[in-house]
Amino acid sequence: MEKDRERWNKKYSEGKFPLDKPAPFLTKHYRLANVGNALDIAAGLGRNALFLAEKGFKVDAVDISDVAVEKLSKLHPNINPIQADLDTFVIPENKYDLILNINFLSRRLFPYIKEGLKKDGILIFQTFLKGDEPDLSVPSNPDFLLRKNELLHSFLPLRILFYKEQKVVKCDGTKSWLASLVAKKEC
Repeated sequence: MEKDRERWNKKYSEGKFPLDKPAPFLTKHYRLANVGNALDIAAGLGRNALFLAEKGFKVDAVDISDVAVEKLSKLHPNINPIQADLDTFVIPENKYDLILNINFLSRRLFPYIKEGLKKDGILIFQTFLKGDEPDLSVPSNPDFLLRKNELLHSFLPLRILFYKEQKVVKCDGTKSWLASLVAKKEC
């Protein structure tokens, strides 16, 4: 945990992850959720948490970095920053109307995410997918890359509202494969 925390603290302190616009995938799908409690997993400096807070959600924003959590604490009164190692973090059951996971992967959290949603709660999940092309901009650790259809199969107990795997070109010109999912807990 300490090495991860130090690494992210350094990145956030150096300004490598500036507060930016929310993820387009979030802005496209957040309206499917009832306004209420939201969880932003690996919230970073809070671009998505801030967007949800401004839309009326009460957001638990979890990140390992105390630098990020300190910045999160000043963004909006509807943001509850939580410093936690996501390798051990447990999501409370039946608490969230919306759970958001953008550009982060911890397979250990999958069952907690399902249980953390309230009935009719919405999951918005988008992260990197393993691709075969040599010029992809993705995490170097293969543990942080989804396999084809892995995200879809992991959340089949939920009602899948949207699923797509696609190669995208980011604003800096780099390419990545992304898996994107929106699902609803119906029971």
